[in-house]
Amino acid sequence: MALMAVGCASDNLSPSIYDAGISRELAQWRKSTIEKLRYELHFDIPEERTESIMGKVRITCEVKDAHELIIDFRDEAEAITSVMLGEKSAKYRFENEHIIIPSIAEGRNTVEICFVANDQSVNRNEEFLYTLLVPDRARTLFPCFEQPDLKAEFMLHLTIPDSWEAVSNTAVRSESIKDGRKQLCFNPTEPLSTYLFSFVAGKLLKRSYDDGRHSFTAYYRETDPKRVAQLDTIFSQVAMSLDWLEEYTGIKYPFAKYDFIILPGFQYGGMEHTGATLYNDTQMFLSEHPTPDELLRRIQLIAHETAHMWFGDYVTMAWFDDVWTKEVFANYFAARITEPLFPEINHDLNWLKTSVKSSLKEDRTAGTTSIKQPLDNLSNAGLIYGNIIYNKAPVVMRKIVELMGEEAFRKGINEYLTTYAYGNATWDDLITILDRGTSIDLAAFSHVWVNSKGMPHITFETNGRNLSIRQHDPLGRGLIWPQRFNIALVGDKVTQREVILDTECLNLDIDDNISVIIPNSDGRGYGHFIADDKSLSWMLDNWATIEDECMRLSAVMTMNENYHNNLIDNRTWAESLAQGVATETNALIASSLVSYLHEPMLLLGDAKMEQYLYSMANNHPISSCRQQLLRMLITLATDGSVVESLYDIWLKAEHPLLSQNDYMTMAYELSLRMPEQHDFIITTQRERLTDDDRRRQFDYISRAVTPDTAKLDALFEELLEPENRLIEPWTAKVLAYLNHPLRAERAIKYIRPALEELQEVQRTGDIFFPRNWTGALLDTHYSPEAMAEVDSFFEAHPEYPQLLKNKILQALNNR
Repeated sequence: MALMAVGCASDNLSPSIYDAGISRELAQWRKSTIEKLRYELHFDIPEERTESIMGKVRITCEVKDAHELIIDFRDEAEAITSVMLGEKSAKYRFENEHIIIPSIAEGRNTVEICFVANDQSVNRNEEFLYTLLVPDRARTLFPCFEQPDLKAEFMLHLTIPDSWEAVSNTAVRSESIKDGRKQLCFNPTEPLSTYLFSFVAGKLLKRSYDDGRHSFTAYYRETDPKRVAQLDTIFSQVAMSLDWLEEYTGIKYPFAKYDFIILPGFQYGGMEHTGATLYNDTQMFLSEHPTPDELLRRIQLIAHETAHMWFGDYVTMAWFDDVWTKEVFANYFAARITEPLFPEINHDLNWLKTSVKSSLKEDRTAGTTSIKQPLDNLSNAGLIYGNIIYNKAPVVMRKIVELMGEEAFRKGINEYLTTYAYGNATWDDLITILDRGTSIDLAAFSHVWVNSKGMPHITFETNGRNLSIRQHDPLGRGLIWPQRFNIALVGDKVTQREVILDTECLNLDIDDNISVIIPNSDGRGYGHFIADDKSLSWMLDNWATIEDECMRLSAVMTMNENYHNNLIDNRTWAESLAQGVATETNALIASSLVSYLHEPMLLLGDAKMEQYLYSMANNHPISSCRQQLLRMLITLATDGSVVESLYDIWLKAEHPLLSQNDYMTMAYELSLRMPEQHDFIITTQRERLTDDDRRRQFDYISRAVTPDTAKLDALFEELLEPENRLIEPWTAKVLAYLNHPLRAERAIKYIRPALEELQEVQRTGDIFFPRNWTGALLDTHYSPEAMAEVDSFFEAHPEYPQLLKNKILQALNNR
């Protein structure tokens, strides 16, 4: 390729390679010209948050011919202090978030750039910091080639206060102390995509584990001895997850070490950095009386992040439009890894209440997407994440395994990992391998389930001895979703029958005494199952008597979708659920019932129903159900007697099922319901907190429950500035309390300016923050006036980016 002139693109290259972000064209061009990539990074980290982090990166690579070198760096030009090409100062220009060096020779090149590191992805707290670079945030920290298919070796040097600990992807190679500063050099990494590079530094406690097969270290901030004691369980679950994956894949753990860090205020449940996996403390250190859901969620989180070591880290998607190919494996295998660790659990039932339930919640909205989504620029990659890739994709994967068989699937997975070891692959690469192990046309199956958004609407109509099952595409594309599921036929007795629905209409012969059809009675099917009036009425009255647990929960899920399509009213649904909770004997089903109860109860505001549920929260035979009912009432109670009872519980702070986090939530909620007691409640609760990190959290969030409306408006204005929303989970809580149902009418004025800020939220925040922002803003607004604010926003922005618009629609219609 001929040398490019400064400021001009080559004739055969698209001008979009110079766009802000990383365009698909730029990524493809660089992939074709750059190889043998290595980063040597130096960061000098001061103890004070107000002081800048100084950085230096030495990039070594081979280029196939002479051309411009376009390096990504999302900061101001002033943050670059020097650029060297080899031993000489380099001419360069800074344009659209790129450092462009015009004269790179063919062969091996070294570029050294000194810079001031941007704090955006460093997540600096008073006593610790951590990097979080997924999906395109490495370029906010240091100049790099920010695309997943340019894997590189990283070598890290850190200078930190001598009282701090530091952990990164690899072990420390050397350590020294000079002038009260600790200097660390880490071993080189295996080939990694930029989003997997990470380090954590600060005042951290640590504890190590070694069972003779695996050894790793946990770093954490928690000081409660009862919580820290849970590390024994966490260590064993990490080890068992590693053992399971090594045995299933036939490939040993492919990286040098496995350490993990448990952090307060962490944005996600976890993040799979090799050798330095990050976890959120609230999902790892559980209360003294964790529910079955919380116990299962923790092991599934651990298994999810561990599965990523093979699926995502060892073999990585080539571009973020295929990001779901790492998440589908992580959640699919997380469910399977969990099974032998909890043999007492009905895991088909748990699959229903996690993967399927969560997926339907998003797939029913106007903001739903296909599993695979187009992505023209990596700057929008964070908007692809959501329940569709995390939960619908594993549902589809389960269907693929069902179609091709376990043995053929496992063989294909081994070939996939072996073929693309330490490299990159696409979904089509995987399908090509799996297709060789089956006569099923997986490519055609994938086209509908993976590339098309939405879900089928499936109806059931009986006419004498004939049952017609029809599926139709609600978006009018004429798609057919092939799948298998059972139906239950209710007559003189209840029988199940398998349905293979691969056409628009399927006719079945049934006995003439069949009066009720329970759709999807085994939960294998996916879609909006629309029951006929008689069947729906029967299910509302009788679902709680169904003995089969999966059928019972599946019937509830079918009714919930019918409720969200306005076929069941709030009172009927709330009463049916409440009656079912009273007799439920399975803790996982009871948990789902309580979660479904929240919305109709919120909309009803029924005092007698609240009193009935409060009584049940004291007397239900399942302790976790009592706990979950109490937590629900804490967030929605309006009846005076129930609120007084909750206040008494909070005041005594002795309830055996409530944790410190529960009491913090009670303080927030009671302050809203008892404004005359606000100062006493907040002051008392703060004095109960002994952990510094938890006190910081409380101080940040409790500002949002003041009865002073002027302070609330000022707080909302603060949230519109990026520097005031650095700890995103806490920020979302503040925004949610500003838009609390008890404040819905006065909070309408926040809707439009918060939506106007959404693009900046996406630009400055992490991947889940846009959806969390819109959810905190809109999830509890139901009034026509609130909807009018959203409509006026869309009218004022007719060209609003679709991926971001989806986040609004998911929150708006997630009813």
